[in-house]
Amino acid sequence: VGQAKLTASHIRHRGSGAHSHPLCLSVLHRVANLHLTMAAGAMLSSMFQPRRALLWSLLSSLPVSVFAAYGSGSKGKFMSAYPAIFKFVLFWWCVFVFVVMGFYIADHLLWRKFGPAKVTWKAERVLKAAPAGGRQAYWQQLVDPTRWTDEHPVIQSADIRMVKCDEDEAKEVAAGATGEESKDDSKEERKEEDSKEKEEAVATTKTSKQQTAGENGDTILPSNKAKPVGLQRLKVGYGFILRHKMDAGGPRAGSFFCTRKCTVLEEPADGTWRMVMRTVETGNGYPFEEDSEESEVLLEVPHEENGSVKCTISGSASVTSRLFRWWNGLEPNSRAASESMLEAIETIVLATKKKE
Repeated sequence: VGQAKLTASHIRHRGSGAHSHPLCLSVLHRVANLHLTMAAGAMLSSMFQPRRALLWSLLSSLPVSVFAAYGSGSKGKFMSAYPAIFKFVLFWWCVFVFVVMGFYIADHLLWRKFGPAKVTWKAERVLKAAPAGGRQAYWQQLVDPTRWTDEHPVIQSADIRMVKCDEDEAKEVAAGATGEESKDDSKEERKEEDSKEKEEAVATTKTSKQQTAGENGDTILPSNKAKPVGLQRLKVGYGFILRHKMDAGGPRAGSFFCTRKCTVLEEPADGTWRMVMRTVETGNGYPFEEDSEESEVLLEVPHEENGSVKCTISGSASVTSRLFRWWNGLEPNSRAASESMLEAIETIVLATKKKE
């Protein structure tokens, strides 16, 4: 304490001179504060055990760093050494970060209270009459990948592999086991179909695995529930494994995107044809939650006067973030994609008619 008082008196004596520098005075004031702080820490530490003496000395010296950063007295101002433009930008940046964090917190609370956000879309188009095949020509572009050309929108947007789900195969077995004879017949038919499908799929299995891994060594792969089969017309329980286009380049090229399964396929002779596809597995870049997207295609009876066919594609899905749904425009983009698909299919059918 006596040393601190001596230092303070020395400062007053040196500060009274005409040539005293403000920076020197500031440094001397801080040295005096340091002496006073250490003296107070020593007095406090003497009241406790010796082991805590060092700790109290360190804690008592913390205000020194605060005085050094902000200054002391009436002239000490926060960030006074920085230009005004920097403080202006820093202030509004903090406001922006605070607002964004508030939106994210509110979005998460909405998800916790109301669940995932719904995404719905619907696209309709009256397709021109196709004399070469009629309504069947359009239906083939929706359910029969063996008729798809390189201009087909699905082929242009993804690499596909047709698969059969084991889950649906088990349901078929249970449905066919109503009697001993039907059970034996269904087993023999399934064995024959499986042997043919295996022969068709063996040649491309290795290439499929390489494409699934992608150029970046992606580890998200479709499960073993989807068994590769030869390309054929869609049936209930069959579907596609879609991957990012290999020739498109980029870090996701060839990586797994999703698995789509046909759950409903109705083709009444005098009614609306209906197909329902559902996403059962998801991979890189897929925007919706797994097992949430379901799309329905309706192809109505041709018009009696001009032979036009009305086709409707509707879908629904869910996402965990409402901000993500709005920022990425999932609903308008999904609707636009469905409209583009119908337009492309109409162009393909009409162009095929002209060639024939």
